[in-house]
Amino acid sequence: MDAIAESLNSLRTDATRRITEAAVEGHDSIVFGQLRTRTSAEAIASWLGTRPTR
Repeated sequence: MDAIAESLNSLRTDATRRITEAAVEGHDSIVFGQLRTRTSAEAIASWLGTRPTR
């Protein structure tokens, strides 16, 4: 989640953590699913507790 909050793209995350881009995207999908979000912005807002309720 910290990587998403820092707005790192998949390629930069790949370079800094030495994991594949597919793994990064897979982890992002898991995080988005758990937070019930679709975008990085929604995930960050949810994580910070500032996401508006629907």
